[in-house]
Amino acid sequence: MVLVLGMLAMTLALCYASLRGQSTIAKLTENLGRGEAARLAAESGVYAALRRMSEPTWAGVATPFNGNVSDNSWYEVSYTTGDSLLAPADPKYGEYAYRVTITSVGYASDPGQPWIRAMHKVDAIVQLARRALQAEPANWTDFEPYAVHQWGNRAASTQFPLHIQGPAQVLGTLSMFPEYPLSTAPEHRYFQDLEKMRVDGLGDNRPFMSPVKIALARQTEATKSYLQDLGISAVDSTASTSPPVTHPVSVVSYKLYPGGKSYLAPILQNTYGSSLQNRTIEPDPIGNPLGVYRSRNTLTIYDNVHIKGTIISEGTTPDIQVFGTGVSIDAVNLAPLEGTNQNYQLPVAIIKDDLRMYSTSDATVRGLTMVYDEFEVAAGPKTAKFNLTGQLMTSGLAIRGRSEFAVLGILEWESQYSLFMLQYLPLIPSSTKYFPVWMQDKSNLPVAPLIKLQRDTSGVKYHWQTWSQPIYLKDPADQGLRWNLVRWTES
Repeated sequence: MVLVLGMLAMTLALCYASLRGQSTIAKLTENLGRGEAARLAAESGVYAALRRMSEPTWAGVATPFNGNVSDNSWYEVSYTTGDSLLAPADPKYGEYAYRVTITSVGYASDPGQPWIRAMHKVDAIVQLARRALQAEPANWTDFEPYAVHQWGNRAASTQFPLHIQGPAQVLGTLSMFPEYPLSTAPEHRYFQDLEKMRVDGLGDNRPFMSPVKIALARQTEATKSYLQDLGISAVDSTASTSPPVTHPVSVVSYKLYPGGKSYLAPILQNTYGSSLQNRTIEPDPIGNPLGVYRSRNTLTIYDNVHIKGTIISEGTTPDIQVFGTGVSIDAVNLAPLEGTNQNYQLPVAIIKDDLRMYSTSDATVRGLTMVYDEFEVAAGPKTAKFNLTGQLMTSGLAIRGRSEFAVLGILEWESQYSLFMLQYLPLIPSSTKYFPVWMQDKSNLPVAPLIKLQRDTSGVKYHWQTWSQPIYLKDPADQGLRWNLVRWTES
């Protein structure tokens, strides 16, 4: 009996162990099944998110959503602008704002015990396929060729030494040197010899290059004669004296793409004060990827200020005044469109009133500069420097004189001209053949200008933005935006 009872006990134990093992296997199988169902639900969430992002009606990155895959499995999806693995030192850090992290969490629950559930998380990082920009204004191509386009029917002055490198259009009444007390013979010879120096390969130091498009009906005979002395062909222009495009008034925020994050355009005066000095201001891929800044009322710039991006002035006195040296204001390239190497830039400055460069300044501006009242280089010494590389569109143009030229009286100009003509013997090597060179040697008046406005020759195109719309739009051939998968991680 004892032996039989022992064997029964062993048999029961083995049966119980077998049953427990089968139950454990069943539970493991159920858990694995729920885990797989949760994974499939998470993946379904990613695919649903990508589908929504590619539709014109996408609610945007700020809108999470959820959905059911089956009665017992579902997903919850959220969007986050950016990519957590992109650090400032990463060469692709500039792409941060164009990336979106899709976080999809899939769930699967036990039908009989819904509190028992499996969870699976997928992070999919996608990047916008930039395929189209907003269309330019209808007349935008009319102004693209110019280094300088002065549109206002008003007085315009260009004191030498100055050089505009590239085509120019002047619609106002042009005065070539209203602040210099020259007499007829010296002034004509000065301009004629600037042209001779160009022809002889000694550099082009003329105020304009040929041809110049100009409203001839508004010009004096003296201005036409000076252009002829300079060897400049004056082509009549009947273009409108209205602004090429309207000022955007106030740009509070902007978006890179439909449904994307809204970025605030900070007011420079609120952040840094109304005067800038020893300051570098650059785009922030997280907070302000295009570097769009508002300038409310007057902004004064002193030494060692470097700004990259777009400044839009607004308010009752929306001037920008530059007094400092070591100043640079640079446009930044927009992220390129897919399949092209063409660089696009927003304007470097959109100024509601005046942009003034004072006599103490030494500044460089690179990009398209829009000035809705007057662009001025103030009167100052011959050492004052200003260089604009890109394009200037302005209602008013005032390049004031250099003090060393202005202080010479008519008698001094005539006396130096007479001395020049007395020694001028074209066949004698020791004679000075060009009157500008003579004035540089005898009166220390420089021939080569330090004030230069020149067209950018790198091939960059300037883009005019309507700020109520995103920068990048869907391609007309696409149903919606396109996205490229960068990375996929699961846990």
